[in-house]
Amino acid sequence: MRKLVTFLAVALCIVSSLFMGCVDSSTVNAETTINVENTINAGSVEDYEIATANNAFAFDLYSMVKNEDQNVIFAPYSIFTAMAVCYDGAEGPTKKQMSNVFNYPLNKLVLEESSQVMIGTINSYNDAYDLETTNALWVLEDYPLNEQYVSNVENYYGGMVTPVDFANEPEESTDTINNWVEEKTNEKIKELIPKGEIGPETRLVITNTVYFNGKWVNEFDADMTRTRPFTLSNGDEKSVKTMYNVGKFNYGEDEKAKILELPYKGDNLCMYMVLPEENNIAEFENDLTLMYYSELKKNMNSADSVEVSIPKFTYNTEAELKSPLIEMGVVDAFFHETANFSGITSNGNLAISEIYHQAFVDVHEKGTEAAAATGAVMEDEGMENTLEFKANHPFLFFIEDKRTGCILFMGKVESPEYEEMS
Repeated sequence: MRKLVTFLAVALCIVSSLFMGCVDSSTVNAETTINVENTINAGSVEDYEIATANNAFAFDLYSMVKNEDQNVIFAPYSIFTAMAVCYDGAEGPTKKQMSNVFNYPLNKLVLEESSQVMIGTINSYNDAYDLETTNALWVLEDYPLNEQYVSNVENYYGGMVTPVDFANEPEESTDTINNWVEEKTNEKIKELIPKGEIGPETRLVITNTVYFNGKWVNEFDADMTRTRPFTLSNGDEKSVKTMYNVGKFNYGEDEKAKILELPYKGDNLCMYMVLPEENNIAEFENDLTLMYYSELKKNMNSADSVEVSIPKFTYNTEAELKSPLIEMGVVDAFFHETANFSGITSNGNLAISEIYHQAFVDVHEKGTEAAAATGAVMEDEGMENTLEFKANHPFLFFIEDKRTGCILFMGKVESPEYEEMS
């Protein structure tokens, strides 16, 4: 393989049906806690900052899905975009709630045109890396979707619309969609939709994938990788394969954390690593906001000599997002008594039954084959004017598209694990 760092994800699936189990949504607090200035009421693409809207949602969702003792990875852009396809057909209170939580503009044309530009930027070709996002709609054969909705999905979101026979061939339909997802994610996301989820009541499935594979600008030498101690949040210590490098990096710090930028070849994407001062990351996570993260980045400077130690890690996560989104304020969309997706179809009471999300990450030195090499590290601890970014306890990472400022992937490494990829 020619790639050094692989982020292979994301697959997200929204399953919509004509009816589902009845839940009393009146007991759920539908008040949104998200407020991004000048987003909801934006009247033009120029007024709407889609990356800011996405990133604010990312931090709010992270606060819902983080787990104190587990690794985390998700792709906020994938969720944001797949739900935007749903939002294009939402009306009434359903639309308002989705706007509040995802920071979508009430003017759908603004979101459509902004999404079209964002997708075009992400999918623009660069021979230094692989990056692609895709959308698809899988609809019950002969189910009447509104023509305008189909046109919007195809034109603004690049969504492929494919008829399938959910009613008579639920297992085959599940396999068809899962196989498509697997192909789009280079076989890293498998069985996104669980067996038995699709049935006679299923009318529409919306899928989004994001795939990234890129090389570090400043490569890690596999011969410099060795086993080092890593302290978990609970104080336990484990030995992990740790990469080492010294070079020129963008670096910043304050009393709470250090931040490091690791650029990818092609100059369009980078990873930001945020390393809290304390081993226990929970308190830091509780105070983590988009504003603080932005301030950390703003205060970064180019440093000629930064000593970098980062564990190799690879893992995948699976999540069902219905419950966290309800808690965030998207309530009506999940209940057939209240959901209003009349912009999608005028036939039946369409509601979202579940949202499935899977993500995979693999961070290493020189690709799958060469990642097995380990060796002794020769360090000069007495080097003058050398800054240190030593990720020997839990940290956060962000993969950003530097052209747009959009966070594509966000995660936490609580306990590094590495499995050589075949």
